[in-house]
Amino acid sequence: MLRPFFIHCRPSADHDERFDTVMMMNGSVAVLNNISRDLTGTSGLAIDETWMGPETRWQERTALLDFLSEEIERALANDDEPIVFCTLMSYNAGNAIRLLENLKRAFGSRLRTGVGGQLTRVHPEAYVNNPAIDHVSVGDAEVTLGPLLLERKRFVRGYKMVTAVDHYATPLYENYLGLDSRLDEMSRYEFGPFRGIRQLVTESVRGCSWANAYKVCKFCSLQGVDTAPMFRSIPDHLRIERELAERHGANWIFDVSNLWLPTVNKMDAQAWLRNYLRLKEMVGGPALNRYVYMTSNTLTPSSARLLYQAGVRIVYIGLDGWDAATNRALYKPKVHAWKPLAACRDAGIKVRTSTVIGSGLTRENIRALPDFVANTLAEYGDTILSWGNFLEIVLPGSENWQHFERESERHDIVEVKDIFRFFREHGYLPLDLEDRLTELRIRHHEHDVPFEDVIAARDAAVAAVKQSSAFSVTIRECEKLDAPPD
Repeated sequence: MLRPFFIHCRPSADHDERFDTVMMMNGSVAVLNNISRDLTGTSGLAIDETWMGPETRWQERTALLDFLSEEIERALANDDEPIVFCTLMSYNAGNAIRLLENLKRAFGSRLRTGVGGQLTRVHPEAYVNNPAIDHVSVGDAEVTLGPLLLERKRFVRGYKMVTAVDHYATPLYENYLGLDSRLDEMSRYEFGPFRGIRQLVTESVRGCSWANAYKVCKFCSLQGVDTAPMFRSIPDHLRIERELAERHGANWIFDVSNLWLPTVNKMDAQAWLRNYLRLKEMVGGPALNRYVYMTSNTLTPSSARLLYQAGVRIVYIGLDGWDAATNRALYKPKVHAWKPLAACRDAGIKVRTSTVIGSGLTRENIRALPDFVANTLAEYGDTILSWGNFLEIVLPGSENWQHFERESERHDIVEVKDIFRFFREHGYLPLDLEDRLTELRIRHHEHDVPFEDVIAARDAAVAAVKQSSAFSVTIRECEKLDAPPD
């Protein structure tokens, strides 16, 4: 019998732990577990290394290796076939590959290993050529996991066409290591005005309404975002949420859809929300709090009120730009940041947001960034829960990545070529190389502004956030939620 383990590895030690790590559990491994159950008739085990239990805090990798070694030995003793799959993201791929290499050294051919996730599509050969990896998935697990698990194929690429009824797989939380203790732990934290949070992850929409209607954001590395957005059948969507509330005591849902509304047209969005509320009342949808991603152009006073009625209590708005030049360069809506913030404040919705610093820069707007952040927080500090100030990272698979890779070859930028070569050989970038690639792209493309001025403006913006009630977030430094008393 197959004994699969689906693992989301924690970020590398260089990445600072997110301030809300306990709350932001990984849903991908739970979805993989559900697909595996449908394929094999038995559940595997979903593991998020960022939280396996309170006793493993700060010793996650040692605890994970010990746990997996025992489970693999037990499976082999029972004549079962253990298989370890890791989801690869830009922030954890190095850690995941090292985990598989350690396990392969210990168990050799007695253990099968595999990788999937958004990173594998960028250069699949890096993983196919790694002797510690037996199976490589590019695309949707609904299509690829069966041939990998059951047919033992080395490499599978495939994508699922979805409809409202035939949508993507749902998460299976019954076999999720440490789930109950994690929900109990997160309920002890305070996040702004919210208490007792027990949050699980779902995904209701595939595709991105903004990318489909306009253009994929140039720093976005997600696959399939430009396809027509498809919201799951609303009765099915509500049934899933009801089951999560009844089985696991969830009172919050983090819907990780790229954008929760399947349209960016303001009037269509309001009509869709009214229909959503009508169906929710008709089928008796659960009373859950909701955290979703939104785009600023659809957050009007009318839509914000409807979102609140739909249970939305927190939205993430990627403001990203802070003037016309940065919005234009980042392919963002031409909406003043304060308009959606005002709509959310009036509706009682809290906001998490960010600025992305690296395109459309001028000496004037770089000097203006810290004041923009400070003034916005002074006006809407009661609404904004967190603010991230990020340099525009060159994420593998993004437009920025593809464009800079071509430019490095065209202009023979040796250091940049070496960084891309490292990724092609290893399948990931350590944070120091990611930082350096980000710096080199900004220096190369935004040559009118000294990079040192960019860093100074970013740091001043971070300082402005830290002087407010909002949490400050960067890649290397994140303020933490107050630890609950023991």
